Amino acid sequence: MAIDAAPQMNLSAAMNNMIAEGVAFMGYPRLAEMAQRVEYRHIATVLAEEATREWIGFRSGGDGDKKDRIAALEKEFTRLNVRDKFQRLSELDSYFGLGQLFIDTGIPSLDADLATPLLLTPETLQVGGLKDLVVIEPVWVSPNEYNSTKPLQADFYKPSRWWVMGSEVHSTRLLRFVSREPGQMLLPSYNFGGLPLIQLAKPYVDNWVRTRQSVSDLINGCSIVNLKTDMAATFSNSGITGLIGRIQSFIRFRDNRGVFLTDKETEELQILSANLAGLDKLQNQALEQICVVAQMPLVKFSGISPSGLNASSEGEIRVWYDRVTAYQEAFFRPNLTPVMHACMLNLWGEIDHDIEFFFVPLWQMDAAAKAAVAKTNADTRAVYVEIGAADQDEVRKALANDEDSPFSGVDMSGPGYPPLEEEEGGGGSVTGGVQTLGDPAAHLDDEEA
Repeated sequence: MAIDAAPQMNLSAAMNNMIAEGVAFMGYPRLAEMAQRVEYRHIATVLAEEATREWIGFRSGGDGDKKDRIAALEKEFTRLNVRDKFQRLSELDSYFGLGQLFIDTGIPSLDADLATPLLLTPETLQVGGLKDLVVIEPVWVSPNEYNSTKPLQADFYKPSRWWVMGSEVHSTRLLRFVSREPGQMLLPSYNFGGLPLIQLAKPYVDNWVRTRQSVSDLINGCSIVNLKTDMAATFSNSGITGLIGRIQSFIRFRDNRGVFLTDKETEELQILSANLAGLDKLQNQALEQICVVAQMPLVKFSGISPSGLNASSEGEIRVWYDRVTAYQEAFFRPNLTPVMHACMLNLWGEIDHDIEFFFVPLWQMDAAAKAAVAKTNADTRAVYVEIGAADQDEVRKALANDEDSPFSGVDMSGPGYPPLEEEEGGGGSVTGGVQTLGDPAAHLDDEEA
């Protein structure tokens, strides 16, 4: 009745198999220990660093000059160290499946107001009210209230309040960062967090560690020396001591510069070597399997460049950057938006909806590629003017509005420069689009010159 006999052994074996396959929550202490291995750490840090490397920029979608406000908002993000904290939250999501960001408005830790919602309005968050943003590891947090009976409601299995070491905090003050949601029936098992990436990678890392050690052991014992001797005669003449002495004498002189004598009639020396061909490929394949879980190129994970004729990882890097961009939109944007609004209320007492943020693309063109694109655009615009599809004023406006143009932001409301024409006399000439000046003293007399 207590099920404390044979079924318990089966249950234990099943749990061990689930943990080995990475489909059972291993607990925060075990995950913290695993995060100390370089393989697991690279999975988390590479993704977090790439997602925050170029970071974000701000732009205004409305009318009017917003440069001062954008500069103040950038300074506020620097004061709060938003970039580094979002990088740390990405690492926590990979290590533990959950990371949380506390919006500190100056309320004491045991104050009952922490359990009330934080509304992003001028009445609840006044100018100067945003003190700090604090990253909270999930080991210190547990859910307090959540709807577990009404699946038709939007808050089903979503905690509205959390316990943080004895402090009850409303979910609007403790932003939740999860990128891999488990099924709802498993949410309580994961502390209402997500699936840790390093837990999913555990079977592949275990295979890599076993393969790496097996290759090392095989290389260490790849060569075996076989000494064929008359063991019966040696044993009968001097016993086991003589046989061991013979072996020890061989070991003593076993190196490239040693000399070992064998009896030509009763002894023979033979070298047995294992075939080491293909071990490097087997080991690399075990390492590449880890990259499959992390969805990142091998060169990003390990720094190993592809080998072979015309080998290149440019295509894999482009795919990886697309994957990071999708990760930024899904993981950062939902919580980065309220953080930006809180910063606006802290600065100006209002939310400026004309200002928005964007993620700076990770793929950047070099100087030569940018120059080639600029030359192509210039030739295209010149053709439009030549055929009459656009005039010079329209081209000048397009140059001012083009962020990649050297004339970006320049005031071009005035009239454009007329085309250079050939002048008569000493006034100069136009050759190949370059104006050359004539003699500046041609119209002066000797004294004036």
